[in-house]
Amino acid sequence: KKRKKEILEKLLEKVLKGQFMENLISYELAPLSEGKWQLSYRTKKSKLKTLDDQLGIRIIITDRHNWNNKTIVDAFHGQSNVENAFKQIKNPHHLAIRPTFHWTDQKIKVHFFLCVMGYLIATIIFHEVKKMGFTGSLNSLLDQLNKIRLSTLINMSGGKGRPRCNYKLEEMSLEQNEIFKNLNLKNIHFKKMRIEGVGVYN
Repeated sequence: KKRKKEILEKLLEKVLKGQFMENLISYELAPLSEGKWQLSYRTKKSKLKTLDDQLGIRIIITDRHNWNNKTIVDAFHGQSNVENAFKQIKNPHHLAIRPTFHWTDQKIKVHFFLCVMGYLIATIIFHEVKKMGFTGSLNSLLDQLNKIRLSTLINMSGGKGRPRCNYKLEEMSLEQNEIFKNLNLKNIHFKKMRIEGVGVYN
C-alpha cells in the first residue's frame, strides 16, 4: 500500500513505545517510489546488554534436591512442552479428548488412555518428519495426512462371484507426496491390513 512517511513513522513509534524499548531500536525509512518505503532497523547491543543485566535474573526454586542444576533448568524450560500438549488435546479438530460419550469410570479411563496414546504416536510421527525437513506444525501435518486418501475400485466382471476390489491412492500434492514417501508408506496399501473385527478399508 502507498503510505505517507509521517503515517508510517507514527505507526513505528507506537510499536516502539513498549516497556524498556526506549533507545533499544533505531530505524530508517528510505524512499523506493512514490508512497512506498524501505524499512531498515538496528538493535543497539549496548542497550540490549544493559537490559540483560537488569532483567535477566530468574530464581528457580524446587524440592527436587537430588537434581543437578542442568536437570532443574531443563525441566523448567520443558514446562512449555507440557502446556502445549494439554493445549493440543483440547483442540476440537485433532486429537481432542472431549466429547467423551462414556459414563462409567472404566470406559472413561480407557478413552483418555487411547487419546493420550494417539497424541504420543502423532508427536513421534511429527518429530520423524521434522528430521526430514517438514517445517509445519503438528496440526498442519495432521491436515496433510488427512488429505491422503485411498480409493476402492470395484471391478464388476459380469459373472458370478464377488466383484474384485483394487485399492489406489488419490492424487497428492507435492508436500503430501513428500510426507508419504518419508514415512515409507508408499507400499503399505498393496497388501491389505487385517485386524480382527475392524474393516480397515471400509
